[in-house]
Amino acid sequence: MMAGTPTLGKFVLRTLLWLPPCLAAWYFSAHYHTAVAGALSHLLVDGFQPGIVSALEQPGIDQVFVTTLEVHPEPGRIGLLVLEVNPLLYTYGLAFFVALMLAAGAKWWKILVGAIALLPFQSWGIAFDLLVQVGVKLGPDIAAQAGLFGWRREAIALGYQIGNLIFPSLIPVVLWAVFSRSFIENLLRSQARNTPAPP
Repeated sequence: MMAGTPTLGKFVLRTLLWLPPCLAAWYFSAHYHTAVAGALSHLLVDGFQPGIVSALEQPGIDQVFVTTLEVHPEPGRIGLLVLEVNPLLYTYGLAFFVALMLAAGAKWWKILVGAIALLPFQSWGIAFDLLVQVGVKLGPDIAAQAGLFGWRREAIALGYQIGNLIFPSLIPVVLWAVFSRSFIENLLRSQARNTPAPP
């Protein structure tokens, strides 16, 4: 086998070695990259149901959405509903993507472009986390006040499942495959050469 020829075992090992520092970098820089994803999620919520969010705050890592929806904490008192979303649930794929790219020896600009390409999918998860709280979890009164009923509630449930279960883990792998086609081709050729012929 030629020196430097990629093998599946080497690639998996390099990915596992890169993953801890990538996770650490993702976590400690979360305040910055989640701020961008949160701002995009605000736009998505406005596109789906305009007017239900009046402001977005980020005192720490969590995204805090100030809504226009009224709540009655006590008789005679009216407040605005404020909801929190943990963006780390939807952005961890960034660390996985960077680890895969570094293990494949990708150029820095591909990593940067891929990280930017992940943002819409991360913001989708954050937006639908908020929408599922308003449209489903907090009951029919809040949902009706927000105008989220009928097909909109069904769309929210579907969007939430996609943003929670599919996008965070699948999209990083898809983007890695898109940016690493030549590496994958070399890996497959190497595996084919190392596979013993049947007797």
